[in-house]
Formats: sequence, structure tokens, C-alpha cells
Amino acid sequence: MPGWNLKSGELNRVFVSEDEYWALFNFVYSDSCLKRNTYKYGLIKSIMDNLFNCRFENENQVYYLTYKDIFHRFTVNYWNLVLKYHLKQMRPDGKSVVSKIESILLEQVTVNEAIKSLEFSSLKDTDQTDIVKKVSEACRHNVVGALYNDMDGKLYGFDLKGSGIYIAESGYNFMLKFKAELEKLNYYAWAKFMEKINDDSVLVRLLDKLELATPRRDNLSVYRDILYREFEECNCFYCGKKLGFDGKGTHVDHFIPWSYVKDDKLWNFVLSCPRCNEKKNNKIPAERYLEFVLDRNEKIKASSNEIVKIDFECYNPEQFLRIWKYAQLSGMKQFASL
Repeated sequence: MPGWNLKSGELNRVFVSEDEYWALFNFVYSDSCLKRNTYKYGLIKSIMDNLFNCRFENENQVYYLTYKDIFHRFTVNYWNLVLKYHLKQMRPDGKSVVSKIESILLEQVTVNEAIKSLEFSSLKDTDQTDIVKKVSEACRHNVVGALYNDMDGKLYGFDLKGSGIYIAESGYNFMLKFKAELEKLNYYAWAKFMEKINDDSVLVRLLDKLELATPRRDNLSVYRDILYREFEECNCFYCGKKLGFDGKGTHVDHFIPWSYVKDDKLWNFVLSCPRCNEKKNNKIPAERYLEFVLDRNEKIKASSNEIVKIDFECYNPEQFLRIWKYAQLSGMKQFASL
């Protein structure tokens, strides 16, 4: 049975080496892998964007990721590509001019044209939920089985009647270790596909458009409020300078840079003065800061605060250490002290 038509697939639990995973991903990125649209690239990006939302199930030795999380990211990533940058995502086949994800998003514009200039996160929560539900129901029936089949069932198992996918522990560790490299290859293959089906007028700075498809959150004030007021983090995490509670004097910093994590989680936030935050920029804090942030996280995760509960649901200190290490393998320099 063709992969796109699969309703479920068992996880292949044979030992898979890093070399074999590279071969599987490179096959998906190659022209030898059948693609009518960009869904496989979109699904890979959505899974990697959600690596820190996966829950490890010790009994089965797998990482569980919900369809809700996968297709929320899937929707966010396509939102700008389709509505802001007007990039086609489907190779014409004589049956359909646009993919289902495009038709769903374009339909939203016919209802309210003003939303095409907004970020997806700016929509009302109820509208976001409704759109993600439509995208999940329409798109997962084709792409989840297709990518599963291309990966020989060695990356994840799934059941479309269930609520998510089960990622092999070895596959999860591979994606975490080579996250930056896989993202770059995914962007390149995605861009090459779109170059064949789009007019030159919309292909300007195509790789940048793919990178910007996942917008960085601008307003982090809720995290500043929690750390400063509830946990009394009133000094710069890096230099110890006393902080004032305002947007200019206190910055919310991603301990491990957002460009690697591509997510906003309380366990990865610290408060810093503007000078340290600007000097740190896209660097990884030196090893001596690790003990401080890990100890801090142990104290925070015991809180009954609802945001803390949500952000720490999948937090694991050992995983945090690996993220810190792998981010440097991707080329990020260490930030020492001032």
C-alpha cells in the first residue's frame, strides 16, 4: 500500500545507526523521493520545532508527540509562506491547483481579508484552534503515512485514529544532535521544490522566507513577570547587576539561543541586563552557568503556576544538557563572562 494511504504503521524497532538515519533523511530530501507538494518538508520542520514538546515514555522507550502540537506548528509555518509571501506549495497535477493547506488558509482570507497581514499568533485563540483542527484533519491523512513509509518506519510509528506519533528514541536523539544541519538541508530542499513551481517574482530571498515562516515571539513580558516577581530573580543572570522591572532595563534572554531551540519555554529563560544580553547575542553560555540554571529550574518546576506547569511538562535536565552541547556542535560559540 502507498505510504500516503496508510492509516497506521508500527515503529520499526531495529537498531538504526546515525549513518542510516542520514541516508533516510537524505532520501526524503532527494529528487528520488516522490512529492506532489511540500508537506514532507513541512512535517519534518514541525517535528523538529516540537522536539522540546515531546514526552518520553519510559515503558516503551519512545518519545510521544501529539498531532495537536505537530499541526499547530505546521499551520504556523505555512501561514506566512502562503498568506504573506504567496508561495505555491503544490506541483500542478491536472487535478488540483493548490494543496489542501493552501485552500484552508486562503479560505480564511475570503472570510476576513485583514488577517492576511497578521501573524497566526495574533488571531483569537478560538480561531487558531479551529484552523489547526481543519489543517490536522485534512493534512495528516496524507503526509504522516507518506513520511513514515519513506523512513521505513524507523523514525516513528503512528495511528491516525490516535492522538499522536511515537518517535524512536534513537531517531529523537539523532534529530536533537543534528537539528541545525537537518533544518538547513530541509530548507534547501523545500526551496528547490518551490523554485520549480513558483514565479520568479515571489522567489526573492526564498531561504529567508522559509526561516522567517516561524516568527519569533516579540512579547515575553509574561515570562519576565513570573521570573522577577514570583521567583525574585532581580539580578542579571550573567553579571549580577540589579535589575529594574521594566522592558528596557530587564531583558528576557533565551539561555540556549532561540535560533537553535525555536521555542519559548520558561526553563530556557533567564533575566539579564541589556549589556549582557546584547553581548551574549547568539552564543551559548559557558559551562559554569549550567549549574545555576539547572538548579533554578528544579526550584521553579515545583511551582503551581499554570504557565510553569505547561512549560515544564516535558522538561528534562539531562535533555537540557544535551541541547547545550549539541547547540555548540552546530557552530554556536560560548559566551563567557563580562
